[in-house]
Amino acid sequence: MTSPDLAPLVTAFFVRHLAAERNVSRHTIAAYRDTLKLLLRFARDQFHRPVTALRFDDLTAELILQFLTHLEAVRRNTVRTRNARLAAIHSFFRYVLDRDPALATVCQRVLAIPVKKTSRPVLGYLTEAELAHLLAQVDRSTPAGERDYLLLALLYDTGARIEELLALTPRECRLDAPPYVRILGKGRRERLCPLLPQTARLIRRFLATTGRVSDGATPLFCNRRSERLTRHGARYLLGKYLRRARASMPTLTRPGISPHTLRHTRAMHLLQARVPLVTIKDVLGHADVKSTEVYVEIDLAMKREALTLVGSPASVPRRGRLPEDLLTWLESL
Repeated sequence: MTSPDLAPLVTAFFVRHLAAERNVSRHTIAAYRDTLKLLLRFARDQFHRPVTALRFDDLTAELILQFLTHLEAVRRNTVRTRNARLAAIHSFFRYVLDRDPALATVCQRVLAIPVKKTSRPVLGYLTEAELAHLLAQVDRSTPAGERDYLLLALLYDTGARIEELLALTPRECRLDAPPYVRILGKGRRERLCPLLPQTARLIRRFLATTGRVSDGATPLFCNRRSERLTRHGARYLLGKYLRRARASMPTLTRPGISPHTLRHTRAMHLLQARVPLVTIKDVLGHADVKSTEVYVEIDLAMKREALTLVGSPASVPRRGRLPEDLLTWLESL
């Protein structure tokens, strides 16, 4: 049997399956698109053929494994990123398997590739002093500075993911009391994030300064070309103010501070303020409270570490002769 061309399968996967049948969000489509682009470019280089000349049976399990190794060794992707790429590839091959059972042999071998186990990273967050110092670095006398300050303030106040916030438009912001923003999150789940009155005033002032209307449908945050600010652009802006803040606050030199850190910061501050976990779950837009429990674990770990550093009279080891029975001694610990 002749192997089918890749192009019809790939286009049908995105247009028919993801968009029409599953109605996934544009974020999911973008993530899957990036994965297949990387895979097809890798296959092109391996076979020394243009992408248009590739056929489905070129995407063997061996090639997929080489691609995953390439992601970690050459592109320096983390195991979590490698697993996310593999999940997108699995989704594509499951679609092909359902569409054409004759390709089951190739598909099953790829679907049998397991994800790698990885440790869960520690979720970093900023203290209130660090957050205030970071915001103080923004020069708010310019329209660009006012935009940057509002971006950082909204990231913290709403606890939104950066992609969710960059998709926000003025008409999704209610600025009258009680103020809130309407966020469309993962899985197309919509949620209302309440705003502090001062944050609502920031939005109102920003719209007035930039000549925008409150019911506008264009993105709230735009770049110099009046296009929607990208995720990479937001990361660049945060990095710029972090470099300024680090000069006078060395604790901000730790690695890993990103726009997502402000989401973790909001969750941790709410938890430390004894806000119920189910409320924090709704603020963050988690589908399950188990996703939010990680913040409780982090908070307990920090408290435990603080107690260990301080110590107590009960933690001082007593000097004395060890009992002759080792099991008795172990049970006494």
